[in-house]
Amino acid sequence: MSRKNTIVEEERRALKKRLAKKQSRKKRIRRIVKKEIGKPNVVVSEVCAICGVKEATTRDHVPPKAIFPKPRPAMITVPACSECNNGASDLDDLFKVYLSMQATGKSEIATKLFKERTVRTLQRNKSLLSKIKAESKALLVKNNEGKSEKKLAILWDSKAHDEVVQRTIRGLYYHHADKPLAYDTELKVQWLKSIPEEIESILELLTENVIGDDQVRYKYYIAPEDPRHSVWLFDFYGAHYASGYTVPIDS
Repeated sequence: MSRKNTIVEEERRALKKRLAKKQSRKKRIRRIVKKEIGKPNVVVSEVCAICGVKEATTRDHVPPKAIFPKPRPAMITVPACSECNNGASDLDDLFKVYLSMQATGKSEIATKLFKERTVRTLQRNKSLLSKIKAESKALLVKNNEGKSEKKLAILWDSKAHDEVVQRTIRGLYYHHADKPLAYDTELKVQWLKSIPEEIESILELLTENVIGDDQVRYKYYIAPEDPRHSVWLFDFYGAHYASGYTVPIDS
């Protein structure tokens, strides 16, 4: 067999393999949907943007509305199943508390969030207040004038942070791509103290969106050739940064 024919045959086998994998993925999704909904003959009008499997019966706010003081800005909502929506409120509250404690004083609206919503939460939840006090540390840091001053360092609840950012990415992905993240996609998030240089170099390639009065700014990129690849960068109240990315599980 000539080298040209060998290449053609290899390409044919590769294409056949990709098509078989795609059909297998579709069958798996149908099986999951039938199992979760329990009604194989019913056509689902909307699928939950968060889990990507169950039927959507509510709307969920992304980012969560808990982190915005009233009057709230125009917000993004996505279809969600009751389990994904209702099961997230406690984590949303925790995220609000830690974010507002970090952001208060940065802007008038950040201080408003802390005074109007977080103080009330901590008055009701004494155990959370005790936990925050026990895990906080006073540090000496230099201000813009080079003078040392005391700052309170607050240890975030990592579960609340990561799960809220993950859910926000899933919801925003649905909002921009008009479909949930594929089931064979891995989602990772990370806390950022500041914007790393390697990320700054690609910021111009990302699409930017702003929610409210600079309360949340986020940038994202979804690869058109394979939407399982995406990058997300968040700026909350100019005080906290987080990033996330998605990749195929088999990559």
